[in-house]
Amino acid sequence: MKLQAVCEKTAEGWDVEIPELDHLKTSAKRLDKVEAHIRELAKDHPLGGGGDCELVIQVIAKMPGVICDVEAAQAKMREATRLQEEASAEIRDVVARMREEGLTMRDIAVVLGVTPQRVAQLAACETAC
Repeated sequence: MKLQAVCEKTAEGWDVEIPELDHLKTSAKRLDKVEAHIRELAKDHPLGGGGDCELVIQVIAKMPGVICDVEAAQAKMREATRLQEEASAEIRDVVARMREEGLTMRDIAVVLGVTPQRVAQLAACETAC
């Protein structure tokens, strides 16, 4: 059974509503305590499945301005990770091409502005990756 815990920030902590349990309302001091609290409430609630081991609780924090900013930042982090992976693949390819042209590890290090040890790692990754 899947339950959503819709949480809204208050001065004392969080007001929590569980729509799937007849819109049961409760509160918690901290968001990290919400899941365990709902599991206890679900045991005693007729719609809660009697402490069902398959209970999945999704905690949803209602903070419109902040949540939008978090989602935007997370999207940028995913894009940065994608670009980092793309750049790493390209630099490994460049190292491989320089090695094919006969450049030494030290020459490649100077061209790339990295240490010879880093070039060795990139060259090894190209053959192993």
